[in-house]
This record gives sequence, C-alpha cells and structure tokens, in this order.
Amino acid sequence: MIAGGMAQRMFPCAVVYASCEGAVLVHEAFGRHTYEDAARPASPGDLFDLASVTKLFTTTVVLRLVERGLLHLDDAVATHVPEVRAAWTVADVLAHRTGTTAALLSEAMKHGVRPCEPGQEEALWRVIFGCKPVVALAEGQCHYSDVDLLLAQAVCERAAGRRLDELMAAEVLAPLGLADTCFCPTEPRRCVPTELDSQWRHRLVAGEVHDEMAHTLGGVAGHAGLFATAADVGRFGEAWLGLGGVPLLADPTRRLAFASHSADFGLGWRHFNASLLPSLASHGAIGHLGFTGTSLFLFPRHSAVLVVLANRVHPTRDAAPSRLPLLARVAEQVAAWAEHG
Repeated sequence: MIAGGMAQRMFPCAVVYASCEGAVLVHEAFGRHTYEDAARPASPGDLFDLASVTKLFTTTVVLRLVERGLLHLDDAVATHVPEVRAAWTVADVLAHRTGTTAALLSEAMKHGVRPCEPGQEEALWRVIFGCKPVVALAEGQCHYSDVDLLLAQAVCERAAGRRLDELMAAEVLAPLGLADTCFCPTEPRRCVPTELDSQWRHRLVAGEVHDEMAHTLGGVAGHAGLFATAADVGRFGEAWLGLGGVPLLADPTRRLAFASHSADFGLGWRHFNASLLPSLASHGAIGHLGFTGTSLFLFPRHSAVLVVLANRVHPTRDAAPSRLPLLARVAEQVAAWAEHG
C-alpha cells in the first residue's frame, strides 16, 4: 500500500510503525527523502516534522499540569493569560470550541507580522492573544484552529513558569524516554526534507519547522514544531493506551481526554467520524493528522497504535494527491490485525 502511494507521488518516503498491546507489528522505512534518484534512502531513524501531531504532545503537557494541580480544565484562559479577553476555558481550547480563525498566517500578516523573519515573536503573540471568534459555534460544535493550541501553550508556560520546550522535555519526553523527539533538531541530516519554500525562506526546508507561524515563534510552538521518529511517536501512543510500563497519565484523565468534548474532538484527540476517515469510526479509532504528511492513530479497544510519517508536502504542498484513502486502508489493516489477534 505504501509503495502504491509513492508510485502516485503522494510522498517520496514514509516510515510506518504499528503495534498491538505493545508488541511491534511493523516498523519499516520506504522510499527516499526526495524524488531524486540519488537522494538518501529513508530510514526508521529519520526525524520527521510532525506538524499538527505536535498538538497531541502539547495536550499531554496540559493534562500533566492539570494532574499536578497547576491547571484546571475549567480555568478561564484569561486567568493565566490576561491579554486574552474572550471567556474560553482550558477545555475549550483543547476541544477546539473557541471558533477562532483557521487562517492564522493571513490574520498575522494583516497585523503586520512578517512570517519567518526574526524578531516577530512578540508581534505574533499579540495577534494570537487578540484573536476573536470568527465562527459562531452552537453547543457541541467545534472549529479546528491552530490558535487554540497556541493558547494552550501560553497557559502552560504562564502556569508553570517554564517554556514549552522545557515542559515538554520534563513532562513527556524524559518520562517516556523519547530521546529522538525534540523541537529545533540539532542533527539536520537526520531530518526528512519538507517543502521547497519559494515564498518565505526561498530554500528547501529541512531540519527546521515547516509551519510558518511556528518558525516565526522560533520553532517552539504548541500547534506544530516537534520532530520525531516513528518509533518515538509509537511509544507516545502506546503510553496513552496505558502500555509500556510508564504511567503517563492516570486512567480517569486518559478516559476524559478520549471522550467526546465537541463534534469531532476529545481533548486534543480527533475522533474519526463522518467528517474525516469515516471507515475508521466502527473501530473506535482516534488520532491526529499533520499537514506535512504525518499521522498517529490509536485503537483503544484493541490496544493498537499506527504511525505513518511521510513528507507529502515535498516538493510543494499542492503537488501531491490526497493521502487520506491510503491512510484509511492502512489503518483498517492494522485494526483487522488487532481485532483478530
């Protein structure tokens, strides 16, 4: 299936990791970093730009701080970040119930922020804190927005008095032993290239975050910015299922995060339903996709995890056909393995 996706030029390379009850079923690399014949072959040890899969890691930091008593899910965001005037709670931002813009890049530019240029962090944070609802949401509805997890980042940093990268290392990466997961990687050769950026950076983006707003914030952002191997993302998923021997979160917290808090989301976790990958709904799958081509799927009923990391934005974000039908088929295969032992 992965070879077929590469033949259709969905992505030049991918690494797949799947496990059931902590036992690895698949851990394999496919293709080359780019479409050039002389490009470096993909390896299981490659670092991929996780893009929005980062949101799940940020959510984990939030929930760890909740369990420590530094935060509460019903806290008003403004309690910790008084620059925010809207009456949103911490739970609202994790479940995408704020209705804020899904086009932060455009909103930032309207306010004079120059993407991917140094010295723009403070101006961008002012835009983020000043965001208002642009979509009127009825109870139970949601509107996916990067702003939400950036607000979650700010809440964590204010409540704990530490930067997100420090919190991520202390609360998630070190406890799980995820030595190959980080913001701002220091080994760019291990990083799979993403896009040939002709608009902002005028170079092939490799070893630095693809997302323009995360790059403007110095590479550390709650919505995007983490780099990781497929195995590390897999171990993260297994920890969320209570596997691996490391108690990442208490069972009640995990159940609360997996439960429905809006039409499409738990706390951070995306529910696959009629609006996205509907064939996975019957398997009880949850997870998240990343714009660069990354994905993490959990099957809580069967203690199974699937990670597919690819660079679908290479050479440009608009070049590749949709990978969603392929992801659905791969995920269904893993679900079938898990269901039938």
